[in-house]
Amino acid sequence: MMPKLNMSMFNLELALGWYQRFVTWCRDQVDLLPPYGNYHGALLRKFVENEKYYIDLGVDRVEIDMVTFSILEDGECIKVRYTRSWKRAINIDRYTDELSFQGNE
Repeated sequence: MMPKLNMSMFNLELALGWYQRFVTWCRDQVDLLPPYGNYHGALLRKFVENEKYYIDLGVDRVEIDMVTFSILEDGECIKVRYTRSWKRAINIDRYTDELSFQGNE
């Protein structure tokens, strides 16, 4: 004799999974809206945790991608703009003490 499937429990799990994905999507969209966190100063350290790449800014730790992680060096002077809730980098600018090229001078 074949056991009967409990379809109501399956539908509940399906609805709960869909709801959780929808809430996560909404949080991600709200997180993209300004105002953003800003930091201007030296990069204190960079590290990997749970296969995610982070930089430590002193006030926050910000998630970055693998390529940016490999390019940045500890102690560099940077300016970072990042999201409020999830602390993900939007853009990172490097600053140097050298004078930039000013055209035909």
